[in-house]
Amino acid sequence: MAVTTTRSDLSGADGFNSLRKDNETGTAAITSSAAIVKPTRLISVSCKFNAAPTTSENLTITANLASGAVYDVLLYSVDPSASSLTDLVWLPDEPMWFYDGDSIDIAYTNTDTEDYGIEIVMMESV
Repeated sequence: MAVTTTRSDLSGADGFNSLRKDNETGTAAITSSAAIVKPTRLISVSCKFNAAPTTSENLTITANLASGAVYDVLLYSVDPSASSLTDLVWLPDEPMWFYDGDSIDIAYTNTDTEDYGIEIVMMESV
């Protein structure tokens, strides 16, 4: 599993100055987590499989909040095998804000060991 984080300067755009992209690739179980250290708005989560998984299991996107497990929220869940899914892009319906100590977690068992690429796109405050 390889994880990289890139940032681009976008000074003045909506009061933010940094576009952050966390990327991960691999063939084992997906346990990706974007740790938040400053006010951050979630823009999108995308996942690409090299082939459609055939084993029924859910890919989940979860808001893991610093306030405690009782506040954690499942944001999205999908079984890629149900529709032979190879490409997924999830966009929040409304702006979603995260703060220091929160994380955005993506999980998938990946029994079929398909190659995958995940990207989490966020805007960070100054």
